Amino acid sequence: MRKHLPRAVLGLLLVALVIAVLPGSRATAASWTSHCAAGGFCLYDQDAGRGAELAGDPRVPVQGVDPAWNDRARSVDNQSPYWACLYADAAYGGTVQAVRPGGQATLADLGTHLDGRVSSFKGAKSKAGCFTGYERCETGRLCLFAEESGRGAMTSFGEDEVRDFGADWNDRTVSVFNHTAKHACFYPDGGLTGTWSANGSTYRAFVVLSGDSTFVPAPYAGTLSSDRLVVAANGRPATDFC
Repeated sequence: MRKHLPRAVLGLLLVALVIAVLPGSRATAASWTSHCAAGGFCLYDQDAGRGAELAGDPRVPVQGVDPAWNDRARSVDNQSPYWACLYADAAYGGTVQAVRPGGQATLADLGTHLDGRVSSFKGAKSKAGCFTGYERCETGRLCLFAEESGRGAMTSFGEDEVRDFGADWNDRTVSVFNHTAKHACFYPDGGLTGTWSANGSTYRAFVVLSGDSTFVPAPYAGTLSSDRLVVAANGRPATDFC
């Protein structure tokens, strides 16, 4: 009596056979050949840790990508105890891909599809650290960012009393880190003028306290044009001095 294999089993066997004979398939090219040094992470310009290598030190607080490597990386080998954070845009902007400590990845295989699109990178002590860039703001500076959580393009100012942002940053700020000893008062128009209206109330200034980092909420979002730094006194709120 002839015995027949179930159709499902036959189908699986045929699929396995096709994969085994396909030239250049991921099944045959999956072995990693990278030699990334322990304690660091490395980018490669080919899949599976192959090709030219660019090494990164996750302990460096602010990093980027060498211009020669912009939009070139196709795989990453993270041999550090930190998360490797890869970004589609410069200055930690755009799409983010976090690679765990000890992880290896061919970028085309990941949901973010950053193969050939990485423009900046850094190391972070936690995965959440890949989604913020506030650490770029130096002590004593007021920093403005073009994306949420301190990511994307950044500009910074010292403790000058009055400042107009000008065409480059007018109405562009999405998040702020006030790394100064004073409180920051922001206004919708140049020369510390203008007001906001919301829910029947009028607001003269958007205030970010000393040491605070925050996104810019409605109704202030996309409207900041000038600022000043103030020192609150006598227990009164900072808004009294804006």
